[in-house]
Amino acid sequence: MANLVIRLLQQLIPPLLLSYFYFAWKIATFEVGPNLISNSTSGPIIGYLYVILPSLLIVPTTLSFLRLYFLPSVQSVPPLDPPLLIQDKKIIFECLSPAEAKIIRLANDEEHDDDEPLVERCYKGECGGRWKPARTRHCNTCERCRGGWDHHCPIFANCLTAPYMRSFLALLLYTLPTVTIISLPLYKPLWTRCREAYTLSWTNEYIRQNWWEWRYSWIVAGGPIGRYAGGTFLGWKELDKIDEDSILRLNVGLMVLLGIILALISAGLAYTTISLLIKGNLTIDRGRSTAHNQALMAIRRLQLQNQSIPAKLEANLAKFSDQRYFFVPLPLTEGQLGRKGKIVETLPHERPYDHGLKKNLHIVLGRGWKWILPWNALRRGMDDEVFMWPIQDGVERRLREEAQRRFQEGDESR
Repeated sequence: MANLVIRLLQQLIPPLLLSYFYFAWKIATFEVGPNLISNSTSGPIIGYLYVILPSLLIVPTTLSFLRLYFLPSVQSVPPLDPPLLIQDKKIIFECLSPAEAKIIRLANDEEHDDDEPLVERCYKGECGGRWKPARTRHCNTCERCRGGWDHHCPIFANCLTAPYMRSFLALLLYTLPTVTIISLPLYKPLWTRCREAYTLSWTNEYIRQNWWEWRYSWIVAGGPIGRYAGGTFLGWKELDKIDEDSILRLNVGLMVLLGIILALISAGLAYTTISLLIKGNLTIDRGRSTAHNQALMAIRRLQLQNQSIPAKLEANLAKFSDQRYFFVPLPLTEGQLGRKGKIVETLPHERPYDHGLKKNLHIVLGRGWKWILPWNALRRGMDDEVFMWPIQDGVERRLREEAQRRFQEGDESR
């Protein structure tokens, strides 16, 4: 029942936001602009500019939103089986640890070899044993895996994945200047109107008796801040009755307030997203790191108290660990029939998908800064790379050297 309510709310949010975009465009284009044109103090040039600006600013923002809202249900879903290059073990790829592979093979009564790689597969929801490549996460809301999964966003009622990160980031970066510029002529007069509404709420006998002197207004408003906001709201409604044709009516004030809130949220999300991308991370990576640290701290607390460690806590520590395992193919030798290789684990300090600031942004967003232009922001950023994420050169070199060393040690021991 709870999931049904959440899904219903997620389907309601996008239409409400689209209605807000339309309302803001309509007010700015057909009321703010003409009002400035007729205002001799501001001059007609600024007014004509504000007739054009809403379309130039709101339309790209709306298109970016629609791009993410109408993403197909199969976006970034990995294929059922890995590509032939992985099946034939011709390239380096991330796989399960030998211990995890052994458990799965024993459960299926299969023979096992510590150097025989086994790719991860997902059996949840609609996946049905689908290949789960590196940096892929199963979305419990959509009931399917997606490569480069960042998070499921209720604002779009859809998953956000790495190939569409440029559309998401462009939307966030567009919002702040759009709200600021379009609302600029209204900030001062709306603030004056707000003060007038607050004063009127005290002088109006009906509002004073039924709000300010009502003992339950504190509870209904949720405290002093809500109480003052409620009084101002009632006073503003009375002002609208007195001056029905004013552009400074209550719904315009609420529009600007909501725009400011959206702009602040967007700015915060943009900062967080960019901070993650420049480190080669997605939101899921930050979540895994947090979960791993929480499990580690919980184990340390139990150790200090000389208490036993629950098996589930130890499992979480391993599950959310940053350590990864890669199958590294070895060069073919003369007369060799099958591809040989070694499974090599990463070192504690290694971050195989962190290529440095510039390349991290290049992989997800594209080269240079032109990805932020509206016609580029609407395009897909990554293709099949999202299922075969490139490994950092230094890490790949060390993995190959370690695999070769282990192979040679095995030959010497025989």
